[in-house]
Amino acid sequence: MADSMVETFEFDKKAPQCQEQSAGPQRVVNMMGAVMVHFLVAKQHKDDPILVQIAFQACLVLYLRWIIMAWIVGEPTYDRFLDSVYTKVRETEAQAVSGRWRALTRAHLQQLQREEPETLETLASSITNGLVDILVTAGCSAPINKIQEKLKTAFNTKIAVMVDLAIRLNRAIGEDITSGNMEVVAVSSAMPYDPAKMDNAYEDGQPQDSASIRVLCPTDLGLQRLSKVSMTGEDEWDTKMLLKPKVAIESVVDSLEDFVTHQ
Repeated sequence: MADSMVETFEFDKKAPQCQEQSAGPQRVVNMMGAVMVHFLVAKQHKDDPILVQIAFQACLVLYLRWIIMAWIVGEPTYDRFLDSVYTKVRETEAQAVSGRWRALTRAHLQQLQREEPETLETLASSITNGLVDILVTAGCSAPINKIQEKLKTAFNTKIAVMVDLAIRLNRAIGEDITSGNMEVVAVSSAMPYDPAKMDNAYEDGQPQDSASIRVLCPTDLGLQRLSKVSMTGEDEWDTKMLLKPKVAIESVVDSLEDFVTHQ
């Protein structure tokens, strides 16, 4: 879907037209790092928007992971506190106890959940706003309301479907499985590239020396299972990567041309 989104827009390198547009690049930095923003600004995307497509994939991956792993979908202010409590429970209790605690807590928190149509709309709008920020950073100088309108008209239904599936997976992972901890994995930008723990999504960026290469951004979610096998000792957790996450690495940019020189 990311490629068809990109094809809907045209790019130039005009300066941001308003303060709202100028804030977009900083939000992209917060989402996927300064290196991606540098390349989005430096690259000419008019004839080859592949980098914007990669950034779109990263945006979708990061938002969907957040939804899947949230304690209360659409209420991020609760997540940090509940994560800290659960971490303590998981460290000090047996797997059967911590898994049951998580399942019961998630189930009872559902009563604090917004109505599903409202949740879907809010989350889909958040994803759309992230995509708008990427487009503005890459040089799409159309008014923000026009970009939002075009994205919503063309892709809101598809985004809503993805959000709905992510919410269902949130409930399945959080409430239905107590014998272990299923964690959806997205590799953070600027992490060292480790082929044992992640896959390179773009062959053109295959590193010769993976130890010197860092991740540009995530492109696909992975899945791992953690189970507590003892209460003491270094090997108390058994971790199995069921599906390796995919990434774009920084060297993928080496295959792109037509950079813009900025003073």
